[in-house]
Amino acid sequence: MSLCINPVCPKPNQLNNHENHFCLSCGSHLELLGRYRVIRLLSDKTAFSKVYEAYEQDTPKILKILKENLSGEAEAVELFQQEVTVLRQMNHPGIPKEDSYFQYQTRNGLVLHCIAMEKIDGLNLEQWLEQQQNRPISQEQAIAWLKQLLEILDLVHGKQYLHQDIKPSNIMVRADGQLVLIDFGTVKEMTRAYTSQLNNGSSRMMSIMSSGYSALEQMNSQAVPKSDFFALGRTFVFLLTGYHPLDMYDIHHNLLHWRNHAIHVSPLLLNLIDWLIAPELEKRPANTQEILQHLEEVESQLTETNTATVNRLKSIKIEQLISPITTKSLLSQQNQLAKIPLLAFFAAFIVSLGLLGILALATRPAKFAVMQNYGQSPIRKGKVDYFPYQEGRDSQGRIAKFNVAVLSVEYKWLLGSSFQIKYNDQIISLELLKLNLEQEGIQKIMKNPSKIISVGTASCKGDVAVEQRIAMERSRQIQLLAKKLFSNIPSVKDYRLLNLGHFQRSNCQVSQDLTAYQRSIIIIGVKQKSADVILDEALRDRLDKKNFADFKLEDYSLGSAEKFKTIPSNL
Repeated sequence: MSLCINPVCPKPNQLNNHENHFCLSCGSHLELLGRYRVIRLLSDKTAFSKVYEAYEQDTPKILKILKENLSGEAEAVELFQQEVTVLRQMNHPGIPKEDSYFQYQTRNGLVLHCIAMEKIDGLNLEQWLEQQQNRPISQEQAIAWLKQLLEILDLVHGKQYLHQDIKPSNIMVRADGQLVLIDFGTVKEMTRAYTSQLNNGSSRMMSIMSSGYSALEQMNSQAVPKSDFFALGRTFVFLLTGYHPLDMYDIHHNLLHWRNHAIHVSPLLLNLIDWLIAPELEKRPANTQEILQHLEEVESQLTETNTATVNRLKSIKIEQLISPITTKSLLSQQNQLAKIPLLAFFAAFIVSLGLLGILALATRPAKFAVMQNYGQSPIRKGKVDYFPYQEGRDSQGRIAKFNVAVLSVEYKWLLGSSFQIKYNDQIISLELLKLNLEQEGIQKIMKNPSKIISVGTASCKGDVAVEQRIAMERSRQIQLLAKKLFSNIPSVKDYRLLNLGHFQRSNCQVSQDLTAYQRSIIIIGVKQKSADVILDEALRDRLDKKNFADFKLEDYSLGSAEKFKTIPSNL
């Protein structure tokens, strides 16, 4: 399909347009600049511009077009062109790349202002959270994402610009986990913002505002860098609660009651968010570096708290182990002697069972003589189940080696959650697991891999598409953990995600695991032996032909050769 962008075209989506250079309805050019073909309208919700999806040969692009009624407004055109100026100055994976600015003339002589730019492959955070059934993000995810956005904002403010429209729908997440701040059409130079304040907001352009996210001073056309901090904080209110800020706002008392919806988050992080969204300008942080420094302090304090929790849990466990031993040692000699006949009886009984077992093994069919389909056996390293390096080959016979580590059989994903882990009957964070793994020496156990692959899986509960998204988010959470664990290991150069999706055995039950590691936290280490080895093919070969324990790729919705793939990560 090829869409005509002439606003007065009687039939812009003419079926045969894709076969022609000119619109069959109005005669306007369908190949803009001889390069871009518009496919569909993505958004027409703002009073400022329309957003289309276009293609330059096989490459998808975003095409923004200033609305035709503003084409003659000098101030509107200048603001629209400013987005091009800003994007050209930014070189960051968290900001879209500008492709070109041009003017397009329709057959009836109407001039349209156009910007072509990189299309981000992913969802915005509003859509992303909706796909997660509006489940709040974890504390660890919030810290990682806040760091990413602050680094982007530091660059924008460093170039003397205000974004003015930070909100979940203007933040996209790439497949590799990198956040991207979009919609720079509302950006304002700080010097102009100051001049606007001196003129008491006399500009004819309306102030930019997004209900629930924009600060009061911005609504009064007096935006400053701290206004972006307010919007950033309100964005994390949404992400940490799953509720729009206005849904928690008490209009009578001018209060935002949000903290009771984020009970899984430490007060340290909650206080930082409250600092960002303080109603009074003077109570907000001065700049991005101040926020980053404070965030680093929060993270450090959370680590210390989790260390203390680990030590406390260990001391409780030791006490539980010592108690029965002490009780046993207090048995009297008389009682022990009284048990001797009973022990002799049990010994004879066990010997009889052993003889029956040997007889059964000797007489049963040969096909049952060995446990079927059980692969590589684990080596227990503390609480970690470790499976040593095994070769995998790609379709050309090139080799890579892969090991597997199940990060403690005692820690499993909480059913339905993409960030909570269950340890016995307790719910713990990934940070707490990180401290345990450091004490187990996971870095030495993995034996100097060059890459770490984080494996995401989900249970048989619920809709397949939803569970596959949960599995993807779990792989990202494990990647956050892996990056912290291996950041000081020189051999590790790359991190990747592997989403295996939904556990799909027909007899699967929500409350019962059918395999040893169905809900476990798993990472894979890589040593590349052959140059140019196709990693995904070699990894699948290793997992399929030299599987570990009772793990089978066929048990997972994304385990087939057509769907199996790893994704590079920027986390």
